[in-house]
Amino acid sequence: MSTSPLCLDSYVIPNVEGDCFLDVGCGYGKWGFLLKKYRGVDSGRTCHIAGIDIFAPHVESLRRQGIYDELVVGDATRLPYADQSFDSVLACDVLEHLEKEQGMRMMQELKRVARICVIVSTPNFECLRLGAQTQDGFNEYEAHKSVWTYPGFCSLGFTTVIGVGGLQIPSWRLSMLLSSLGRIWPSRSRLLIGFWYADGKKRILCPE
Repeated sequence: MSTSPLCLDSYVIPNVEGDCFLDVGCGYGKWGFLLKKYRGVDSGRTCHIAGIDIFAPHVESLRRQGIYDELVVGDATRLPYADQSFDSVLACDVLEHLEKEQGMRMMQELKRVARICVIVSTPNFECLRLGAQTQDGFNEYEAHKSVWTYPGFCSLGFTTVIGVGGLQIPSWRLSMLLSSLGRIWPSRSRLLIGFWYADGKKRILCPE
């Protein structure tokens, strides 16, 4: 279930490709709303947005809101979609809620159903406080079960891995001023975000 911070918005939305999207771990529907607004309504284009979440109450709530074109209660390690079903696949702040082996299986599934790109974000354990890996949530699926670091994230096959969210320092204002350093010093950023492309080519990322 995604409860991603706002700092991810400017990296995720401008860099999704195509018009058919899958939001894995859709949670409260943040990414579906942003995709519908910025890649659909505001751009004058028609887009198709699917969502999947293992927590049924979230899916039921989202069905009433009408943001997603299709919704499924399901497991991210066994996606109920055919190969290359979506242009872009998002899994923002989902990876850390799975055991390590499950996380690796999810990554394979994301790549399997993507035609163009996969975008995955996760907290950067190298800069988190001791004990953050055991953080609990509002339901049984929200507990943090695995930790991921910049080197480990790079090994998952992403073409580009960057740090976002600024450096982990006490001053909020100074953290904002130094936020751009996360791209050149990922190990000191609060979040990691990886971009995988089916054609294996790097892209020039466009933060807003």
